[in-house]
Parts: sequence; structure tokens; C-alpha cells
Amino acid sequence: MTSLVPTPSTEVAAALLDDLRDARRGAAALPALQPDSYARDHAAFERRSDQRGLIADHLAGRLAGLGDGPLSVLSVGCGDGTLDVRLAEGVVRAVPGRPVRYVGIEPWSGSAGLFTAEMAALGFRELSAEVHVTSFADAVVDEAFDAVVFVHSIYYVADLEQTLRKALALVRPGGQLWVLNAPRAALNALVDVLAPPLDDHRQWFSSDVSEAFRATGIVLDEVSTLDALVDLAPAGDDVLDFAVQARLTPELRRPVRAYLDAVSVPSADGEPHVPHPVDVFVATRH
Repeated sequence: MTSLVPTPSTEVAAALLDDLRDARRGAAALPALQPDSYARDHAAFERRSDQRGLIADHLAGRLAGLGDGPLSVLSVGCGDGTLDVRLAEGVVRAVPGRPVRYVGIEPWSGSAGLFTAEMAALGFRELSAEVHVTSFADAVVDEAFDAVVFVHSIYYVADLEQTLRKALALVRPGGQLWVLNAPRAALNALVDVLAPPLDDHRQWFSSDVSEAFRATGIVLDEVSTLDALVDLAPAGDDVLDFAVQARLTPELRRPVRAYLDAVSVPSADGEPHVPHPVDVFVATRH
């Protein structure tokens, strides 16, 4: 039987989190991350995490499970295409000659431009790719897809239920909606305390997504978790800010780093890493 007695580090982490919560109570919101540096800081953060590789392998397997006929994918919040290019290349190489259509939605024009450039650089005649430079709420998409995918992007929508309904409506019958979102685990407990609201709503975590699926009546095929780790011990201030989704003030950095040290666990190489899980929600359109 697993002990329910907190370890000393868990007790320390809880106390540090309470102290941060007390320090922020009634204070003005911290500055948000800015679009001009977001992509750079995100890339630096991902280099310290094994999560993107786990996601890529997981979604590649799901794409392979959609058959070997023509394939279409809508990636909502595709960013610079780092993940999607890897997936697109994999599905094209898996079945040579198969037509693959890849569409992105990305509100930041700089990242959207990189998405289309990287897709074009693959040089596959059977791959067509385009991107809508807009939010998902404002996107006008008049086609259906075998897979509609949100990878760490549903945080930014104002209305979860409306978003899920619209997303499922863009899935072909028999196709799937995939939503990858973070639980309110150790790392995101900091986000919950420190991050400013997003477009007048708080950060959405997996429990919110799960409740929204229930509220819409969309039946989930499954929910699974990818257990990733991120090395934040030597991270610079920009990466630390990205981890908590806010620009930290100097007096907050020391307690934030102390909290991250307290929640760290040994990785395969024995070095301390912060748990960085992501939940995968899957729904089929019938």
C-alpha cells in the first residue's frame, strides 16, 4: 500500500506554495509573456523537457491508426510547426504517394510564417499545407479533417465548451478530436498562483477540459497521461518565466526556484527534474 504521509520535500513544497500564494494575494497581476519573445522562450523551455518527443511519438502512432488513405489534419495553435512538421514528414514517409493535407491555425504571424516555410521545406509533392493567421474562435474553416488537434493551445480559448463543439464539428465522421492539456500538477500549481489571466479568463487545466467535455455531451474514447520531465535547475530567467507563464519580479525568483527544487524527482540519469505531465483527451465523431 502506498503511504499517504507527505515526504519532507512535499511538505516544503506545500509551504513554499502557500507563501507564494500569500505574497500574491491582493497584488496586481504579473506581466504576461509577450508574443515577440514567447516562441523563443518556449523553444528554450522545450529543449529542457522530454515532453515534445513523447507527444510526437504518441501522435504519430495515432495518425498511423487513421489508416493509409488520404489524410487531413487541423492543428490548432500550431506555432512555428516544430511538432507538426515532424508529424507531417512521418505520415508522408509511412505511405509514399498518399495525399496529406495539413492546416494550421496560429494567431501570431511570425510563428505562422515559420509553419508554412518549414512545411514547404520538406519538399513533398503529396503534402499540402496552409495556415490561418487568426484565433480558433475567429477562424473560418470550410472543410472537415480526419484529426483536429490541440497541443497545449486550448488554454487560450475563452469558452471551452463552445470550442469543443466547434472542433468536433470540423472532424469527419469516424475521425478524431485530440486535446493535449496539462493537469494542475506540481509545475502548474505555480502557474495557477502566478500567471495572469488569459483574455479575461483563468488558466484552463485538464480538470476544466474534462468538465467541458462532460458539459457538451461529447463522449471521450479515452484519457491518458504522458509522464514527461523538465530540467529547470540550471534554467535562466526567461525559461523560468515561461514555466510559470508570467514575467517574475526579482523577489519571486528565489522562492519559485526553491519550490521547483522541492518538487523535483530523480530522472533516469539521477539528476533532479520537475514532473511535466500532459493529458491526452480523445473523442471520435460518430
